[in-house]
Amino acid sequence: MSSENPWTRLGSRLIYENPWITVREDQVISPGGSHGIYGVIETRLATGVVALTNSFDIILVGQYRYPVNEYSWEIPEGGANHGEPGLDAAQRELREETGYEADSWERLGGDVHLSNCFSAERGELFLARGLRPGSAAPDDTELLQVRHVPFAEALRMVEQGEIKDSLSIIGILRASRLVQR
Repeated sequence: MSSENPWTRLGSRLIYENPWITVREDQVISPGGSHGIYGVIETRLATGVVALTNSFDIILVGQYRYPVNEYSWEIPEGGANHGEPGLDAAQRELREETGYEADSWERLGGDVHLSNCFSAERGELFLARGLRPGSAAPDDTELLQVRHVPFAEALRMVEQGEIKDSLSIIGILRASRLVQR
């Protein structure tokens, strides 16, 4: 099986755009030879931070997520600004959402594709240690709760489906391989 792209894009048109997403519709020939359309959502780089305290707690952020109509517990996350490196965005998001800054940052594996059947969104994950508290300054769209959760409890929340956010699940599971208590 070849890893080369079996799709042919004949054309593309912009359907919708705002500061966070772009939706385009591509005219394509599928791998089986059929002509059709493929809708694609493009976003900014997503970043997530597994912020680990000296007592092996993970800092989670709780907020209501409008698209799924549910309250969600997640690691601190956010989108990078155009041209902003993932680490810079992760550091900014941790500070904005929780007030914390970290002395040590480690990338948690390679990029992740968050929903690659219709979205080009990719994410980068980081482990932050040596946390120092400060003042949070969330966006006006964020009504956040910040909670310290023992690492084992965060893993249980992932396993029991209490944490549903994909970037959080991947970040916590990747961090669990590095964090020895």
